[in-house]
Amino acid sequence: MASSRGTEKTLQKLRESVNAGNYYEAQQMYRTVARRLNKQQKYQDTIRLLHDGAVLLLQHKQFGSGSDLANYMIDTYKLANVPVDETSLDRVVEILSLFPSTEVSRKAYISNAFRWTKSNGEYPEGDPELHDYVGTLLYNEKKYSTAEDHLLLGTSHSAEIIGKLAYEWATEENAQYKGIYLARVVLQYLASKDILLATLAYKNFISSGKQPTAGESQVRRAPADEPTAIQIYADPWMNFTQMLLLTVQRNGTDLFKELKSKYEGLYGSEPNFVELIEDIGLNFFNIAKPRKQGNMMADMMANLFGGGSGSGANPLLQLGAGNAKSSGEDLD
Repeated sequence: MASSRGTEKTLQKLRESVNAGNYYEAQQMYRTVARRLNKQQKYQDTIRLLHDGAVLLLQHKQFGSGSDLANYMIDTYKLANVPVDETSLDRVVEILSLFPSTEVSRKAYISNAFRWTKSNGEYPEGDPELHDYVGTLLYNEKKYSTAEDHLLLGTSHSAEIIGKLAYEWATEENAQYKGIYLARVVLQYLASKDILLATLAYKNFISSGKQPTAGESQVRRAPADEPTAIQIYADPWMNFTQMLLLTVQRNGTDLFKELKSKYEGLYGSEPNFVELIEDIGLNFFNIAKPRKQGNMMADMMANLFGGGSGSGANPLLQLGAGNAKSSGEDLD
């Protein structure tokens, strides 16, 4: 109780200093008190102090000083092993909402926050709720590319937003086929075997504007189902995406192979699309990915170190060869 009263008294004194315009002195005092509290392992008091100071300084448009205290708060999160939960995330988001879009220190703060969620949370790419907030923030600022990177690692809300983003981005770029922006998103979701998020993105893209159609067709969503009507679009990328979504929801290995063959002329010149299609084939239909042309020298070295065995598994040559997924940490 005494500690709480002491912290409140200190906070009041520091608030008065900020409100009086003594910004630099107040910032230094916040840091001094925070260091002392951390040495005493009074981490919750430190966090309360730094959160209060960061918010107050940012409200006074002291962005350099405010971001300094904000990052100190995140560093204290890491020092104290603060878990990623609603309370700790709310502090991060409240501070982030006070940065203007033009403030250069915002990027470092976002990156620091993601590093904390990776080390203290359950998601190696960073917390989805934070990705959703950052991605939505960047979407509203029309920073489509970096927003997309965060939203792909977000929540179901992110998938809804990314569908709208893809349509708006394609429209802004005056793309001949808007559907290529949709396909890029849906294929990435399906490569991660997430049909729900892929479907949400698709539906929100379709509902974002009038989509030119070329007719109607009938499909069976499962072998025993009655045929249902679907739209055939003038945009081949939209048709490809729609048919791919339908195919992965049934035991349709032959249908998938047929779809690949029919649309290979559309996506085949884009290596990233080819890779995603191969991942989808493996994840949903257990179709082995084609073996890529290896590096001759690397193969020779692997055989040497592997003693010429069939495994050829030289762990040194395999370091960093995993399928790394973007964390979105520095994508803002």
